[in-house]
Amino acid sequence: MAENQLSRLYQAAKRYVFKDTAYLFLYAWRYFQNNHHNSAAFYTDEEFAALVAQGRSMIRIGDGEMGLLHFCKVRYQKYSDAIRNDFLKIIKNYNNDSACVIAIPPPVNYSSTRLKKINRWHLYRQFKISYELIFNKQATYYDQLAFYKNGTFEKFIMPYLKTKKVVIVTNRENAAAIKNSPRASEEYQYVICGHENTYETRQQIQQDIIATVEKTGLPKNGVVVLMSAGLCKTIIPDMAEQGYQVLDIGKGLESYYMGVSIENLM
Repeated sequence: MAENQLSRLYQAAKRYVFKDTAYLFLYAWRYFQNNHHNSAAFYTDEEFAALVAQGRSMIRIGDGEMGLLHFCKVRYQKYSDAIRNDFLKIIKNYNNDSACVIAIPPPVNYSSTRLKKINRWHLYRQFKISYELIFNKQATYYDQLAFYKNGTFEKFIMPYLKTKKVVIVTNRENAAAIKNSPRASEEYQYVICGHENTYETRQQIQQDIIATVEKTGLPKNGVVVLMSAGLCKTIIPDMAEQGYQVLDIGKGLESYYMGVSIENLM
């Protein structure tokens, strides 16, 4: 056991010293500054709903994506340099005129003292440092946790969906549950993805989305794509630039259609 722990510590030290040096030094510098906080700007729910009505897409970036940026695997996606570079490109190219809004967790602005008080320091400390290092400080973001809150999807997204054709991208199990939900429409179209490591099949998923939209016979702006499909989400900014509207709702999609609260996961 002790040997395994030493091995993990050695691998972590090697990764941060040789691959993630800037992060390591800033982390060490900020570690004892308990009152330091970022000042990321966020759209309100109403402002975001207005952007969606204008055709903007949205991609959520959370603690899982942060792990990949720092060379770590996550539970549902194996690490690769390709996925790390894709997320770095998405983050660094983002501004308020981008076709795709980036959503990040508001606790990125919390001080370490506040995070520790709500027992979230271990979850968001990496994101705080990463925001300081690589995110555009002049850009405005949306709340990555918004669709974990009861009522957000129903109040700010559903009215818009009723004016569009809806395509849902998710795994087979979720698709079956949504189809059986009284909240779903029989007119919804589905693109099926895997349960994990969806980044590796992102190009096929993108082709399937495009084909499904084309089959509707509607123009691109007549269709909204809702995504709960792991980290194939890296296709969203590119699709947004092509005129498709894709909203990365994640588990909030399952929560709404299955009538299950996930606020406890925030």
